[in-house]
Amino acid sequence: MKKIKLLTFDLDDTLWLSKPVIQRAEQVFYAYLTSAAPALVERFSPEALRAHRLDFLKRHPTFAHQISQWRIASLSDALTLCGYKMQSTVIAQEAFAHFIAARQQVTLFPHCEEVIRQLSKTYTLISLTNGNADLSQQPVGQYFHANYQAEHVNAAKPEPALFLKALEIAGCKPEEAIHIGDHAIDDIRGANAIGLLTIQACLKTDSPEPDALADERFSDWRELPIKIEQLVQG
Repeated sequence: MKKIKLLTFDLDDTLWLSKPVIQRAEQVFYAYLTSAAPALVERFSPEALRAHRLDFLKRHPTFAHQISQWRIASLSDALTLCGYKMQSTVIAQEAFAHFIAARQQVTLFPHCEEVIRQLSKTYTLISLTNGNADLSQQPVGQYFHANYQAEHVNAAKPEPALFLKALEIAGCKPEEAIHIGDHAIDDIRGANAIGLLTIQACLKTDSPEPDALADERFSDWRELPIKIEQLVQG
């Protein structure tokens, strides 16, 4: 029997479906710009603004793991190009505030919260995300000991920093932890590389085949406690 103390969880496409959340947040973001910066909207469609954001990252790679600051800085740059000058930073920060508020409006997968609540009675739970979803703003966040974003450690999964941070906070060894996430590279292979057990979330209708390195996988949140118990029993 394995001694498991810690469960780490990815967020997007593991606790909720990410695509509609991001789409809605982008719509809110651009709608604010339509009223606050009409000259920018005249020059940049949503697609052009995204292309500018990606180009900005190529020119400023230090923002690679700071996605919130990257969005603000790239938008400020675009606003400056459109003549907003000293107003650019203020408008960009306000637009981001609208975006990030919408980013937190998620709908958990069925049975997710009840299973999380159940698991929190036995294990330490820590969320690890490459994105900027803030689990502390969700009711389900009350069951988590800590929540970390790539921005907090300036490194994204599959790099080990987020996993190592969780192990440090929980005071446990890699073999005493299980990581649960959907992404084959970022979650499964990243966690596997430093010795964590892994369970792959296959919850989307178009989820790819589970990665061969995943120790278990689940397609319904009600299956997860059973999968964890199977790994604990060895």
